[in-house]
Parts: sequence; structure tokens; C-alpha cells
Amino acid sequence: MRPPLWLALVWAASAAAAPLLPATPLEPAYHALFSGDLAGAWRQLDALGAALSSAAQRQAWLALQHEMVAGQCGRDAPAAPPGWLGDLELDLIQRDIPLSRSYIVRLNGVSPRRDLRWSLRLPDGRELLAGAKTRYDGRQFELESEDQSAALPPGVYRLTAQSGGETWRQDLSLPGMAARDWLRRNGRKLEPHPPAQSPACPRPWLEQALLSQPDFELRWWQRRELGQKLRWPANPDDQKLWASVSLLRAEFRGPIAVRQIHRLAAPLGQF
Repeated sequence: MRPPLWLALVWAASAAAAPLLPATPLEPAYHALFSGDLAGAWRQLDALGAALSSAAQRQAWLALQHEMVAGQCGRDAPAAPPGWLGDLELDLIQRDIPLSRSYIVRLNGVSPRRDLRWSLRLPDGRELLAGAKTRYDGRQFELESEDQSAALPPGVYRLTAQSGGETWRQDLSLPGMAARDWLRRNGRKLEPHPPAQSPACPRPWLEQALLSQPDFELRWWQRRELGQKLRWPANPDDQKLWASVSLLRAEFRGPIAVRQIHRLAAPLGQF
């Protein structure tokens, strides 16, 4: 596939200026990108992400990831789940409740198997999902990590699945999730401040939910587009309901959907 015109121009300019530029660990990824080898650029991004030693290099790595997502929203990444895994969604969640903030990772998908075991190694070495219980509903499955007080850092995440004596591992270069303010309070009013998103990706959207207390069973859910007014159903039992509003943005790593979610939750009376 020929690279877009802007890539060809940048590559030509870079080649001309190469003797004047300092060496960078990201050079193999730049070379693959400017050559039009998008899958190769993703592979290099995954391989090089863990070896970056300075803040400037990490910032350049993030900028390159953003540039690559701007093309096909990450659908050109060479992730390849096995045939017994499908419709994978990996959620990086920041949950803000009164006087507290936590981070959660959630994974769901479809599989004919019911013996799935998972782990997710973060760039900082933390292992998530290894002890999480997988819930099954027919062919669908879901699991989530325990609450984390530390943010989910940008970098290379290693997702591992085991089933039936088989093991699948996939490295994923991800932007992480930390200290987002996509939803802001103004009294009892919520003001969405959506992040910038490539036109190649789905537009960010909102989700509302009501859960019962103390079991937090889902009672009501509604998706809304940005700009739509948030409306809650009338309920005489307001004091027993917990409400949440989430702002979601989605990217892809090949067939794997990666969603960043900023969620505000509190008793319904506070909304």
C-alpha cells in the first residue's frame, strides 16, 4: 500500500535531514510508518515502548501512537486473537465517587469455552485480572480487576489468555488512563468536556446507569450522544439508588476495541 502524500513528504524531509538528527530508539517505528508498513509500525511501537528511558522519548512514543490512530483508529494494528476468542473489549476506567478516585480494568468478549484464565501486565509491572473471576452468560464473558488507587499508565500492556492447554499473548500499546476531567460538576449539573478524537474513530458518547443499593444490581441504563440532555427516570425510591454517568471514547488495536471511560458516580440525589 502506498503511503499517503503527507507521509511521503515527511519521509523525504526526514531522509534529507537524517545526518543532522540525533539517533532515537523510535527510528524503526518511524521508518515502518513512513514506508507505509502500518502493521510493522505497530509492531515496532509495541516492541520499543518498554525500552524508552526518558520523558522526551515517552512523549514522542505517545505522539507517534496518536498519529497512527489518526489514520485507521488502530484497526491496522496486527493483533490476532485465536479462533476461540471474539468481540474483545478492553476498558480502562477512571471512577470518581465522592471523596475518592479509583481505576479499574474490565475485559469482555465472546468464547465457546468456559475455562478462560486471564492476566494483564501493566507497563509499571502490576498484574491485573489474574485473580479476577470470569463471569459467563452463554457465549459471552466478562471480568474486571480490583479497584486500583494508582493510575493506569501509558505504555505497552501484555494481555494473556489461557484455555484448554493453549496460551495466547498480545502486546498492546495503549494511552493509559490518569486524572481525566472529561466530566465536570457544576453544582448538580454535569458538564462533558470530551477529549479530542480522530475522525477515523467513533465519536465519544455518554452512558447513564442506575443501580440498587446495597447489591449494586443494574436497574436502568441509557446511552446518549454528546449534546443530549441527561434525563433520569422518575422513581420514588431515589435514596436507595446509586447513579453513574460515563463519558467513553473508543479506539482499536486490530479487532480488539479499547475504551477509555471517565465515570462519575454518587447517590442519585446528588445528580
